[in-house]
Amino acid sequence: MDDQLELRDAIRQATDPLPVMDRITRQAVELTDGAEGAAVELLAADGGLVYVSVAGMLAGHENVRLAVDASFSGLAVRERRTLVCDDAELDRRVDREACRLLGIRSMICVPLVHQDVAFGVLKVCSSHPGTFGGHQQATLNRLAHFVSAVIGTALDLSGITRALLGERPVTTGSGSLSSGRTPDTDPHSGDEAGGSAADGSTSAVEQFVSGVLAVSAVHDRSARRRIEHALRQPLAIVVQPVFDLVTGEVIAAEALARFDSAPHRPPDAWFAEAHAVGLGIELELHAVNAALALLAHLPERVRLGVNVGPAAATDQRLTDAVLATDADRVVLELTEHVRVDDYPALVEGIDALRRAGTALAIDDTGAGFASLRHILRLSPDVIKLDRELTSGIDHDPVRRALANALVSFAADIGATIVAEGIETDRELHTLRSLGIRNGQGFYLGRPGPADALAGTRAPIGVG
Repeated sequence: MDDQLELRDAIRQATDPLPVMDRITRQAVELTDGAEGAAVELLAADGGLVYVSVAGMLAGHENVRLAVDASFSGLAVRERRTLVCDDAELDRRVDREACRLLGIRSMICVPLVHQDVAFGVLKVCSSHPGTFGGHQQATLNRLAHFVSAVIGTALDLSGITRALLGERPVTTGSGSLSSGRTPDTDPHSGDEAGGSAADGSTSAVEQFVSGVLAVSAVHDRSARRRIEHALRQPLAIVVQPVFDLVTGEVIAAEALARFDSAPHRPPDAWFAEAHAVGLGIELELHAVNAALALLAHLPERVRLGVNVGPAAATDQRLTDAVLATDADRVVLELTEHVRVDDYPALVEGIDALRRAGTALAIDDTGAGFASLRHILRLSPDVIKLDRELTSGIDHDPVRRALANALVSFAADIGATIVAEGIETDRELHTLRSLGIRNGQGFYLGRPGPADALAGTRAPIGVG
């Protein structure tokens, strides 16, 4: 059985058409005059057309679903012929609302066909009306033929795989992919070994499409493509000042990544997705490198905080990058929301940086138990109180008691306390009364360009 599974996996990996579809969508934009976006759409088991591979203006719209019976793409599938729309606002064959959502005004849709079964379309589009003519149709027809041939080869090889593994072919009496029936559950499918060649082809296409459109598979491919795109782009970095709450002077700045790519969402979501697809360290290092370039733009005595997880903190690439700068002006801010499996290895991994003067901060302290373990095991230089602890501390005795305990603990181990998320003058006054010397938050200063910190002071005079 293990040999069969290895054989199946080897054949699948060697004949995976998904990367081919991704390349074709990009080439469709490059080779089709006037095209601003492209997509491969495949029929799902429920009869809908789903965007599987996208490029250009359609990037970020994976998993968009269109109705076969109420869309221009669906019409191309039903009629199995190339269709051109000159203006989505005027063409009654088009789902106008979907086109408006995607910014499409004109398009070409070429059906993807295998053994007389249409199972999707290759589409190019433009945000302008009247973009496409005969020359562009010919180009797209050739690309669509190639996609169909690649997928057909994968289907044929899947049949060879079944033969090699001694599996019987599964067929269905369904003549349409939009029926929504599956070979294993359709009571009208007939004898398992029966059916015509066309029926067998339909079943094979259904199986392929259902595999491609598995939610997790499409999500993982889409996510990885987004992160890879982000890694190729310059990353915008803003800094939020950290102030001395007594003098009002800027003593440090925390570097914060900003992503301009679609979809528009908080940075935490980008890093979480990067870790989910195995590119978390790469994205963290990308952000750190962009942040370190700002050191030269900060006031001379201001330190720069960079956020890293345990794996990135011990990566030799990070060590080399920090040591190539003013290492004693860098603060590694270890996030609270990550698990550390091997504290001795983490201590050893950051030893070279700490010996060079790089400070270690435990971020988000007070938001959970992990930060307290970090503090006990890592002996940080800085303890940053999470905004969940500082928010409302002026009227919450429990928060004040916990903050006071952390202030005492920090003094015992020689660490500095930084209060995050200060948003009111009352919170500022309470934190100062507890002996907390440093802080950051929107009340004191919002994130902005590094070169704007010179001369900035905190509004600490009221209280």
